Amino acid sequence: MNLINYLKQEYKIGEELEIFFDSITETKQYQKGDIIFEPGSYLRHIYFIEDGFARIFYFKNKKDVTHYFFAPQTLSTAVESVMYHKPSYVGFQALAPSRITILPFAPIKELAETDITVNQIIQKILLDMLIAFSKRFYRSQFETAHERYHSLIAENPELFQHVSLGHIASYLGISQQTLSVIRGMK
Repeated sequence: MNLINYLKQEYKIGEELEIFFDSITETKQYQKGDIIFEPGSYLRHIYFIEDGFARIFYFKNKKDVTHYFFAPQTLSTAVESVMYHKPSYVGFQALAPSRITILPFAPIKELAETDITVNQIIQKILLDMLIAFSKRFYRSQFETAHERYHSLIAENPELFQHVSLGHIASYLGISQQTLSVIRGMK
């Protein structure tokens, strides 16, 4: 599903907003492993994953850590960078061949000052991101690695067909060896 169809389905945008979003966006193809933006970048865009998989990552003690996965039909960005013009502490990488639509945030923010629908879209996107990261934080604090693994499978079984076990282990906060043990348990 492309961005316009997604916005029409999720937010019930009208023809004027459809034309607006169509006029400001650009869709690009990325190959598996392509870095879309690096940690430390100053971002001005929101990213909509039409097809493929991506991840947000950061470096800790020179080690690459997966923070979050994004499947098709999801929006992503480094909020602190886009909203507050700060360098992003995370990077964004395609994990499979991906088609991603890039939305510049400045014209969206400007229109949101006068258009209630656009303002509501921004609020819902931010709220959805907050809920997702809150759920991730809760799981990291209160669930075992085994429970986190099974939650990840239940929520996004396709992910395992496209993402390396190293990235999954990193996301779960465990070693690849521990992940192998968990996968072997029934």
